[in-house]
Amino acid sequence: MEELVEQTISKMTFNHELQSIKEFYKCTFEHCDFQNAALVDLIFIDCVFKTCNLSNITLKGTQLDHVSFYDCKMLGVQFNECNSFSFYIEAYHTVLDYSSFFERNLKQTKFGHCSMQHVDFERANLHQADFTDCNLLHARFEQSNLEACDFRTSIHIQIDPESNRMKKSKFGQEQLAGLLYKYQLSID
Repeated sequence: MEELVEQTISKMTFNHELQSIKEFYKCTFEHCDFQNAALVDLIFIDCVFKTCNLSNITLKGTQLDHVSFYDCKMLGVQFNECNSFSFYIEAYHTVLDYSSFFERNLKQTKFGHCSMQHVDFERANLHQADFTDCNLLHARFEQSNLEACDFRTSIHIQIDPESNRMKKSKFGQEQLAGLLYKYQLSID
């Protein structure tokens, strides 16, 4: 099994050369285009992706252990297909629209300045997750653990407190309407 350690990969597609590598340790990917690539049964540990297009990638069985995404485009990524062992990611200034974190453990995950429209968080463990300045338009939270999450600076939040665990979650006053949306109240 071939591995790559402490390398910077710039302006590449997921080509035959990269496909032969199964493990990536402390690697940095910059300006890469992996759109629609099958990243199946791979291992990424302590890796960073900067300004990459990872839209519609397949991650079946792939391990993401302390992987960071900065300024990336990641439309429709099914993170729920990843290996759950040591799963930990964080994302900043990244578009994650239409992605799924179904039943994913995202405890203490940090999302900063991300677009997360139509993202599925059903049954996810988001305990102490931080959603700084995120757009959560039509994001789906159902039977999720949202305890001690910080949503204070996020927008377009709609969460049903009756179908999620929310003890000690943090919200700004402007988000309260999104917690009461199902009651169809007129709040001025």
